[in-house]
Amino acid sequence: MIEKEGKTNHDEELAIKTEGKAKFYMYEADENQIPSKSMKVFYNEKMIINRDITTLAINAYNRTFAKELVVVDSMAASGIGSMRLMLECQGIKRIYINDINPIAVELINKNLVLNQLDGTAHQDIILSRKDANFLFSELAQESLLSEINNISRPNVVSIDPFGAPNLYINSAFNAIQRTNGLICVTATDTAVLFGIKPQACVRKYMSKPLHVEYCKEIGARILFHFISRMANINKMGVVPLLTFYSNHFIRIFALTFKHQKKVAADFSNYGYIIHCKVCNNRIILENILDLPKNCSYCGEKAKIDYAGPLWLGKLHDEIFLKQVYELNEACSLKNKKRIKKILICAQGELNMPISYYNIHKLSQTLNLRCVPKMEDLILKITECGFKASRTHFDFTSIKTDLKLDELKKLLLKNYNNGD
Repeated sequence: MIEKEGKTNHDEELAIKTEGKAKFYMYEADENQIPSKSMKVFYNEKMIINRDITTLAINAYNRTFAKELVVVDSMAASGIGSMRLMLECQGIKRIYINDINPIAVELINKNLVLNQLDGTAHQDIILSRKDANFLFSELAQESLLSEINNISRPNVVSIDPFGAPNLYINSAFNAIQRTNGLICVTATDTAVLFGIKPQACVRKYMSKPLHVEYCKEIGARILFHFISRMANINKMGVVPLLTFYSNHFIRIFALTFKHQKKVAADFSNYGYIIHCKVCNNRIILENILDLPKNCSYCGEKAKIDYAGPLWLGKLHDEIFLKQVYELNEACSLKNKKRIKKILICAQGELNMPISYYNIHKLSQTLNLRCVPKMEDLILKITECGFKASRTHFDFTSIKTDLKLDELKKLLLKNYNNGD
């Protein structure tokens, strides 16, 4: 139900909406609009699942890594994400709520009052209207004086821009706690990361993408590689805790560490994916100088392409996934069932090779009389002694260590008779 509220200083009516445990105002003029920068205060209803999983992830982080949280919501917009964190997350000692839009800051103030958070004795709330990079620089400078004024570095930093997050990640690492800090990054420029705009990807993330059937995973790995390299520049490393794709955005949760030998060991997780455009074969390389002249499967020479550099390691942490799963089971979020499906698929991805095969497309290519059921196909692959799982990047695809030619033979043998 949407309630109407009186006029603001901008002489426009507001509507009250509910998300999670929070209520929030939004301008009636912004309702039912396609999310864009033209909105008075940005709000995207499709990003509720992003905020749902963020509350779960921060609660899981609170359980394991930090009992007292200093959180930075660097691009808060209406502040709904911050309101939900304060109402749904444990252990928040201080929260910085920031947005460069003055209308958004005014609305955040009203939303704090609406949720009775403006006078809370449990959380130190610092509201600001600054460029996110400027805020991170201020926090970094304050941390240098921490022994004098007892100000701790933030241990949770969220970067959630409209578009690419690349401009903010380096300065975020200047501000965040250097060991066991949680950096949360959203990218909505999926056309760039997924290879539709390859030149923009090279410019923004210094990596070449590929627009192929598993481009969503490539995009996530390019983004994590970029985050990791920005951490390296700041004498840190990052461990992926949870990476997920949904509704045209990628969200990454990563844990910081400061250990030179461990940082150097992470370099083995940087590499490339080689893809044959003729037969759809793909291989992994750590060094682009080892790029093959022809495809090892079909022998084609002219159609070899590649993506990278990107992250070759795991995209999730098993223990962290289990904790987020348990927290999701214990709550009543709107997207509970979808989050459960994402987390189950993410668990299955942990020990799987990079990339995946879209079974609908492969069935069409092979002219199969029927498309196999995913669980039935996974069972048949495992019965042959190979690994297989679904992937959250594409619910109609599977990951497997079965070679492409053997997968095709299995499909033709079992699913070409209309059974």
